[in-house]
Amino acid sequence: MPELPEVESLRLYLVDQDIIGRTVVDVSADWPGIDNSEDGMGGLSQVRGRRLEGFRRTGKNLIARLDRGVLWMHMGMTGRLAVMYPADGPLKYARVTLYLDDERRIELDDPRRWAGVRYEESETGLLSGLGPDALDAALTADEFVCRVKKRRSPIKAVLMDQSVLAGVGNIYADEALHRAGIRPARRADQISVERLKDLHAAVKTSLLQSLRYIVDHPDERGRPFIIDAYDDRMRLQRKKGSTCPDCKTPLQTRKIGGRTSYFCPRCQT
Repeated sequence: MPELPEVESLRLYLVDQDIIGRTVVDVSADWPGIDNSEDGMGGLSQVRGRRLEGFRRTGKNLIARLDRGVLWMHMGMTGRLAVMYPADGPLKYARVTLYLDDERRIELDDPRRWAGVRYEESETGLLSGLGPDALDAALTADEFVCRVKKRRSPIKAVLMDQSVLAGVGNIYADEALHRAGIRPARRADQISVERLKDLHAAVKTSLLQSLRYIVDHPDERGRPFIIDAYDDRMRLQRKKGSTCPDCKTPLQTRKIGGRTSYFCPRCQT
């Protein structure tokens, strides 16, 4: 589930936890295949002794800047991060733990083990192939149209293509398309410039509104609660029997790009 709003909420949370400037004194890791790596933990032993200098995000990718090198993180489908205190027991599905010099620790919790973590000596080439971040101020309506209009694929698939636009996945593509009144199966190159500009605005509105909701509704420990596609941040309720929030017509579903799309057959054309 974690898309741009969820990952941005994690970045904001980490910055707010006053861990920038702390040093990673130890690391533990547990996910399939790392036992075969040189250090038995997927190369993450190189993070020991490094100081956290900041966090940035592009699309669904979160990068921790260190005093030497960077730590790339992707939450996959069910990953989330939490800053834990000495008295806290480990999270049930902790896959990576960074132990800090103030006895706190950062845990990556991931039930499905689909999250990714990797240490790199530099950011050079780390995010090559990604399109502009969906909330980047430099992504104007005209630039959005230029990147999307030439595509012959269904507009839903184009929105989810991270080389076109970074940060939008299955959930928020449906949300934005509903706001813009565009069916997910419409070919991108057959949509008018005016409607694509409306879609650009709808993408930003959907992402920003969801980010505000997540920030305003933390869990009981003040951490972002992100693994949920059924709360009030969503216009479309992704379950059988759901209706359009505008006209109350039953929603329809269709597979596009291997993902299930929800849409209103009346409001979206």
